[in-house]
Amino acid sequence: MRVNADSKSEIENKHGFRKMYIAAAAALSFATAVGMACGYSASATADMKRKSSPVHPDKGQIAWIGSILALGALFGGIIAGYLSNKLGRKGTLIFTSVPFLAGWLFIAYADHLVYVYTGRFITGICVGITCVTTPAYLVEISTPDVRGLLGSSFQLFIVVGVLIVNGLGAVLTWEWLAIPSCVLLISSTIAICFIPESPRWLIGKGVYQEAVVAVKFLQGDYLDASAECVAIDEDLRLQPKGAISLKELRKPEIYISALISFSLVFFQQTSGSNAVLFYTVDIFKAVSSSLDPNVATIVIDVVLVVATAISASLSDKAGRKSLLIFSGIGMAVSLTVLGTYDYVGTTNTTFRENYGWIPLASLIAYIAAFSIGYGPIPWLMMAELTPVRARSLICGAATAICWFFVFVITKTFQALELSIHDYGAYYVYAGFSLLSCIFTYFFVPETKGKNFEDIQQYFMSYFPKKNAQIKYEEMS
Repeated sequence: MRVNADSKSEIENKHGFRKMYIAAAAALSFATAVGMACGYSASATADMKRKSSPVHPDKGQIAWIGSILALGALFGGIIAGYLSNKLGRKGTLIFTSVPFLAGWLFIAYADHLVYVYTGRFITGICVGITCVTTPAYLVEISTPDVRGLLGSSFQLFIVVGVLIVNGLGAVLTWEWLAIPSCVLLISSTIAICFIPESPRWLIGKGVYQEAVVAVKFLQGDYLDASAECVAIDEDLRLQPKGAISLKELRKPEIYISALISFSLVFFQQTSGSNAVLFYTVDIFKAVSSSLDPNVATIVIDVVLVVATAISASLSDKAGRKSLLIFSGIGMAVSLTVLGTYDYVGTTNTTFRENYGWIPLASLIAYIAAFSIGYGPIPWLMMAELTPVRARSLICGAATAICWFFVFVITKTFQALELSIHDYGAYYVYAGFSLLSCIFTYFFVPETKGKNFEDIQQYFMSYFPKKNAQIKYEEMS
């Protein structure tokens, strides 16, 4: 959506609060459900060790309880594009809430591990679908001046969900821990029924009057609803109809935006974020930190939420690109410090005793750096960079790639530790973090404050002759 040159504060003082924020909050509640699903296994598997638990998984089965969610999310990312185009962004979230709820009920009433696996896989599918649909909806209902704030908030609400489920895990059994997620999903589904569908999706389906009503609901007097819909319609008319052809995939605005999106989620995961978050307690035990591992984990979760909130507020001011570079440098430095501490401490117990605070300080710095940039911004930019016609396809593929690497990283972390030691694993992740800075500097464009059309023109300027040839072939 477009906005004129007046400042955001001046216009909002004139026209009042926009319901766009209410719609965003309703959609973001599904992101909290994603966070609760991702964070569930850590507290739940610890509680499964009690004698009264109906299931008692061994170490290998515990790893599967955590990682099978990623396999489901990979599959969900693949089918999300089709669902999002067919049912709409809002319609897909409502549709997904049914199996999401069913997955949690499988877990809540499980008396055998197969039901836990089934529930985790089903919720994983829904996580993958939500990770595609929600960012696309947020980007499409927002204006350029707040698109970074709303898009980055997706990751913020995920980590809030992680913090909630970890906090509840301290007082609830693993069976009852699934119930708050059920309550949240029911509440989210009811809330989203009262907000409009994405105007861009409505216009793409030819439902013009509903799109005008949606823009009026979302923006009030902030924008001229009819003029905005006309501009969106004109932009969509320039794009080919029907299924995306192989010829279209040759367009720079499609394949370059796809490659950048895929690379961003690749670096998001190869920086070791999920390995660090999933094995935080084990990491503190391994480095013999002087702090209680469970207390340190709570500190890490709080830092995760605070730093992600800061990122959401900065993305429309500092820009996406600068935050990604800062994030990569911060992760590389903090992981290098943690690896060096572990390397020196393997032969020097006095060093470990005197500097036992270093692991916590390093992980706080790492989580803060990750949350400032590579945590939230890839989700925002994959929706910003891709043209609306290819958005569901590319975002779905990027989400599938992301969850594939979540599975690979979390499953290989312990094997990596055994083969090259703990410090070796940290150095590997630090190396990928440094590579992410180089990639961002040379290949990632800045999208702060730009309209979708401006972003697409940027990609088209890469190969103007090639675009002209493709258009000529399409007309022929």
